Amino acid sequence: MIRLLNIEFKKVIYNKTFWVLLGLYGIILGGILIGVQTFINELMVDVGKDAPIPVSKISLYEFPGIWQNFTFLAGNFKIILAMIVIIIITNEYSYKTIRQNIVTGMSRMDFLMSKLLMTFVISLAATIFIFILGFILGVINTPEVTFLMIFEKTVFIFAYLLELFAFLSFALLLGLLSKRSGFAIGLFFLYYYVIERFINYKLPDDWGDFLPLRAIANLIDTPNTALMKLFGYNFREVVAPQDVIVVLSFTALFIYLMFLILKKRDL
Repeated sequence: MIRLLNIEFKKVIYNKTFWVLLGLYGIILGGILIGVQTFINELMVDVGKDAPIPVSKISLYEFPGIWQNFTFLAGNFKIILAMIVIIIITNEYSYKTIRQNIVTGMSRMDFLMSKLLMTFVISLAATIFIFILGFILGVINTPEVTFLMIFEKTVFIFAYLLELFAFLSFALLLGLLSKRSGFAIGLFFLYYYVIERFINYKLPDDWGDFLPLRAIANLIDTPNTALMKLFGYNFREVVAPQDVIVVLSFTALFIYLMFLILKKRDL
């Protein structure tokens, strides 16, 4: 495992696109998470001027709700990480390193495992980033912090790790299937923003929840903040076991399809 990861890190260490996109992800997501509470409260003050009832400020940074708030918001930016994964796998075909790896003794299963390990490391690094930022802001903004309060809803952190890995595994599958980064990224955007939403629109109620990317997104529901309650919404505040099972099943399917592609394709 360590050997496979070392090989992967050597491939990306001088890849400027990889680091630029990773840095862009961190800057955009970090900036939004740090500034979102101020932005929403200022917006609510403006709206509240004409509201028939007083609109109070909300806190997105207090424990334990911060974990669902942050992971839900972060889930909207995982497509940047998907682009990174697509570029990593398609570069193997562009620079013919996949053929070189196989010729020099790496099995096709080892090659797939190395990509999955790299995908997991990216997912884990992004999750740790969210956890550290959430922990710092939570400690600063929670009036009375207790140990139990901090870790009460950290299940959302683990759900986010699963969400990321499943989502990036789908991106890896598309990159492996198409072999060209531009085409794969275009196909990913097309499926993400158009095809799956169109299929969901045509399916009967709730059937769309079993489409792959929608199922992955369903792991973490919209947070039940004071703002949502103000408008009469009531969202789920737990990670449903059935959603975890569905996402794990899709992830296993993605990995199996990648194995079949590598097994049958002439490299």
